[in-house]
Amino acid sequence: MSVSEATLKALKQLGLTEYETNAYLTLVAGGQMAASEISAKSKVPFSRIYDVLGRLEEKQFIQVRKGRPTSYVAKAPTEVMRLIRLDWEERLKESSRVVVEELQPLFEQETKVTTRDVFVIHGRASILAKAMEMLDSAKEEVLLSLPSFDLSADDVDTVVERVLGVKAKVRILTSSITDTLKDLIPHQFEVRTRDRVFGAGLVVDHRDTLIMLAGGQDSDEFLGIYSSHAIFAAMSSSYFESLWKDSKQI
Repeated sequence: MSVSEATLKALKQLGLTEYETNAYLTLVAGGQMAASEISAKSKVPFSRIYDVLGRLEEKQFIQVRKGRPTSYVAKAPTEVMRLIRLDWEERLKESSRVVVEELQPLFEQETKVTTRDVFVIHGRASILAKAMEMLDSAKEEVLLSLPSFDLSADDVDTVVERVLGVKAKVRILTSSITDTLKDLIPHQFEVRTRDRVFGAGLVVDHRDTLIMLAGGQDSDEFLGIYSSHAIFAAMSSSYFESLWKDSKQI
């Protein structure tokens, strides 16, 4: 079976060895087979074929059908990808829990004894990850300013969806908002619009502040400024309030 280099690379990234890849592709193309036939068509040595098929079963790429002789059949690629994704998500969830429970207290303790009240975050993905973390920790109030409140705006849709799940008091300032989002906004949220909103800013619980700056129209670079200092939060909140007063309620 001839497949692209991209597919071969993807299967390797999913954890398959060369022999495992050859055996799985043989079953995808040829249907149910006995081990000897798989070995002949995939060029996997017969002395290795049962080990290879065993690992493919463990990795959930194939099914074993008992009989005389025992036969093997490939699972559908869509099913394989779904099973792998679920397995990775579960392992990532558990690994994240272990790491955060042990290391976050150490990080917070180190942060308290240093002057690291303000630091710079480089890259859109890192900035959005920090915004997610801040929104997840919100308990009292969230102040959010966005140039546009729109689920179709690149990765901003991730922030918007997370904001809609916040239980704290939320005030949102934007220059435009879609009709679809208007219907999704919880009744306790306050949303106002004004002609222009420059950049994106987030203040959580009068403590954490995040400001995102773009490199310009011809630049894909993004820079975030994060602070956990109350003075920085107070300054940002004061600026937000001045814009809030000069805005219209939707």
